[in-house]
Amino acid sequence: MSNSESFSLCDLMEWLSKDAKMLGRPCRIFAALGEHLQDLGVVVDRISTGISILDPNYHGEGLIWERGVGPRVRYFQHTPEMSESYNQSLWKRSIEAGHMIRHKFGHHDEYDRLKVIQELKEQGYTDYVAVPMVFSDGEVHGLAFASRAAAGFKDEDISVFEQISAPLALICELFNSRQASENILNTYLGTRAGRRVMNGEIRRGDGEHINAIVAFCDIRNFTGFSNYLPDTALLQLLNEYFGIVTSRVEQHGGEILKFIGDEVLAVFPYTDEQSARIAAFEAMSALRESMADLTIANARGFPDLPAIHVGMGVHSGRVFFGNVGGQRRLDFTVVGPVVNEAARIADLSKRLNQEMLISQSVAEVLSCCEDTYVGTYPLKGFPTPVKVYQAPELTRSCVFGPGNTAFLAFEKN
Repeated sequence: MSNSESFSLCDLMEWLSKDAKMLGRPCRIFAALGEHLQDLGVVVDRISTGISILDPNYHGEGLIWERGVGPRVRYFQHTPEMSESYNQSLWKRSIEAGHMIRHKFGHHDEYDRLKVIQELKEQGYTDYVAVPMVFSDGEVHGLAFASRAAAGFKDEDISVFEQISAPLALICELFNSRQASENILNTYLGTRAGRRVMNGEIRRGDGEHINAIVAFCDIRNFTGFSNYLPDTALLQLLNEYFGIVTSRVEQHGGEILKFIGDEVLAVFPYTDEQSARIAAFEAMSALRESMADLTIANARGFPDLPAIHVGMGVHSGRVFFGNVGGQRRLDFTVVGPVVNEAARIADLSKRLNQEMLISQSVAEVLSCCEDTYVGTYPLKGFPTPVKVYQAPELTRSCVFGPGNTAFLAFEKN
């Protein structure tokens, strides 16, 4: 290798150790890496990674950069197909062996029949190198380079791949660790709360007052179910119910803040009169769709499980959104009288055999509940009886007026 090439490799190693991580995302880093390798004289047409991740839905994340196409991310689920794909990869052989493995197409060897080799051969690749990436905890992940050059990689290129695998492992581990933290926070706290904690709101009392539609939902006769259902069946019932409600709430821009036994606490924040109407509309839509989905699920039937019926309570107003708890054990949630009243209205819905009841404040936001008034009832812990309404059948024109431009813009986005 000439002096100029040695210098260029030194530049590449310095970039990997200092500046690469400042690009902010692995996609950008690997796109830049592909160009730097080309500048170095390495004819690489494809770079790929496969990294185990901490995520409730996926077991791995892969990044593929291809010359002329750019980078893309793919996720690996826990499926037999994905397991077989991994078993048919050169990554698996390289990781298990603990060293680099090279396959040059046309040179028949034990790797010829692997699925990934066959696929790359069909795409015109001539050379493929799998290099294990070792993280600081000892876990080994996949890294590979491929070329379409007629002669494949040069011996010097293979040396470059081996040398850059260590700094690339550090970069990938850095971003993987941050992503794992974000995934954990989003999974257990919700997206908004998780983002705020990641941004440093971790002291007791950190937070702010916000306006929100607050909804409580719980299963009727859950105590009875829990007294006779086996644990596995009870968990299946809860997961079915939580999955339906969570999916609909998130589709409509809300956020699940809590699962409390069989209760779900959801919020739909708003900032002004117009966004309050949108938040209320989205909350009603999410909850109605949840009930419809539960009806379908009940009709389909769950083996050895009872039908799921719910009671819902919805209120609106100002709440504290932030950290509460002990000095070393905190919870990021919403608290305040509005939250308490929403929970009491959910209890009232069960006593009145109503699927969903909304407070007067929500009815006023929606402006179309005159015909759904149920009555005025005392709530435990509140000195004054409250008016409650059935949730109305909503249309956009009912809530916003025909052709409301603000809501049309919201729908478009």
